[in-house]
Order: sequence, then structure tokens, then C-alpha cells
Amino acid sequence: MINHPTRQPGFTLAEMAIVVVLTGILLTLGLKITAASLTNTAYATTAANQAQIKAALINFLRTNRRLPCPDKAAVPTGTEAATCNANAAASYGVVPWATLLLPRDTAQDGWGNFFVYKVANGVAPVVKNWTVNTAVATTFDINQLPHPSVGLTINQGDGVVAPTLLTQNAVVVILSAGKNGYGAKTLQGQNNAAPPAINTDETINATTTATTFVLRPYTENPTAFNGPFDDKILYLLPQDLLQPLVTEQTVASCKSYCSPCTGNKAPWIFCTAANTPLTVNASSCTGVNTPYVGCTGIATPAICTVPATAPAPVGNPTPSCQ
Repeated sequence: MINHPTRQPGFTLAEMAIVVVLTGILLTLGLKITAASLTNTAYATTAANQAQIKAALINFLRTNRRLPCPDKAAVPTGTEAATCNANAAASYGVVPWATLLLPRDTAQDGWGNFFVYKVANGVAPVVKNWTVNTAVATTFDINQLPHPSVGLTINQGDGVVAPTLLTQNAVVVILSAGKNGYGAKTLQGQNNAAPPAINTDETINATTTATTFVLRPYTENPTAFNGPFDDKILYLLPQDLLQPLVTEQTVASCKSYCSPCTGNKAPWIFCTAANTPLTVNASSCTGVNTPYVGCTGIATPAICTVPATAPAPVGNPTPSCQ
């Protein structure tokens, strides 16, 4: 009888090679799944924080009848700058989280960088200044709801052809520099590297004097029109900010959709209190719900019957209403 050698337990070299290859494949797949999960989480965090900032801005507008200036400090503290209407760059900075009564984490995107906060400040080509509530020509008023003036420009791109105009009436932009973080400010107050020249649309968004911003789908393709892009933008129109106040009756709805006097003494402004405010072509008020003296031309609207109660209407002056 011939005794055959008994095979010892273990793996052959071929089997071990197969195990190594399979392990590598599984690890690669696992890393890709993990990376995708982290990316999705970052985008979800970014969107959630942008939504919280939007709600805080509406609340600030409700209370202060204006929007805050950005935080312009070298190392952000969350406090708005005293003024931001000197030039276009003055209204481009970090979300003033402390001024908005938000935690600092809310002012960061999903990649740990601060959001850019840009607000319409009345500097050309923007017509109205949303950061003041005094009775001057450039102050926004509630009439921005039905008749918005020129504000920040938002262009829509697709990475295939040149971006096209989406709106010129944006009041606020809340911008995340995305995964690459180009141009964003870090928690330590450092500015990340500017976008490379190939990232044309990201360069536009990262320009501190920008009054135009670009929305595009995510792409890492270097041959895409205007280059790779991963910025995440939330922009707010007057309707986004003012309509919630009208809906909850913080602002009386009749004050939102009314026509000014078209006669020889326009504008005809609704009085909200005795002796206030004084405006061009109008005498001071003589009492609540009383029209200004002097608007006697054609198409004079009737007195608004909604009482002037606290809080005062958003914007100053407030248009007259039927």
C-alpha cells in the first residue's frame, strides 16, 4: 500500500493571493462608501445651517427692521460690523452669528469653514440698503415685496455653457466654499487659498467686492465650462425675508401691496405716528392714520385703516395703502 502524504491545513500561495486581492477590493469599496457618506453628511450639515441662518435673519429683521452687517474682524467674533455701506467689499464677510443669537457652529459649513455672508448695502449696482432703517432714499421698504429693486445678481450655470441670469433681486447670499474650501475663512481667521485660475465661477464667488454670484451643480471635471465647482449657495429674495412677516401679521398685509400717490406731490406716505417721519414732498404727520398734507394730485389713495402699532412696520418710510 502506498501512503499518500496528508495535506497540511493552511492556504496555498494562490489562495493567499486571492484573499489579499479580495481584501483590497473590500477595503477600497469601504473607503469609497465612507468618503461618500462623509460628503453627504457635510452637504446636509451645510444646508441645515444655511436654513438656520435664514430663519435668524428673518427674526433679526422682525426685531430691528434691518439686516445685520457681516462680521469683518480679522479673527471672527460673530459680531456685526458697525456699518457696511462704504463700498461693496464692506458687505462681504462672515455670518455674524453672535449678533444673530446663533451658536458659532451654525456659522460654519459642513467642512468646518465659515460661511460667507453678503448683504445688499445700497452700493451700485445695488439700489436699496437693507442694513439701515433710517428714512433716506436708499433705505429698503415693504414695497420691495411687490416691486423689488436691483440687488445682488445670481447667475445659473451648468458647466456646459456660460451661466445665464437667474435674478437681479437677491438681498442676501450665504455661501459655502464647499469641499475644496477655496477662498473661505477658517476658524482661526486664516483665509484659505484662492481658487485656481481654472475655477472661474468659484473665483467670482470668492471676490470680496462681488455683487454677482454663480450657482452650478457640483463637478470635479477640469474641462467643465468655467472649471470645477463645489460651492453651495443659498440666496434670499425680498419675498423670502418679508413675506413671513406679512403672513404672521408682524407687518400689516395692506402695507405690502399698495400704490403711492401718482399726483404732483408724490410720494404720498402713510403716517405711522404724529410728526414722524419727515420726507421729501410731504409735511410732518398730524396723527396716526392721517395722510401727509400736500398730496392733492390725481389718483390719491385712501388712508390705510390698519392701526400703527408696535412693532413698527419694516422699512421706513412705509408706502401708503388702500
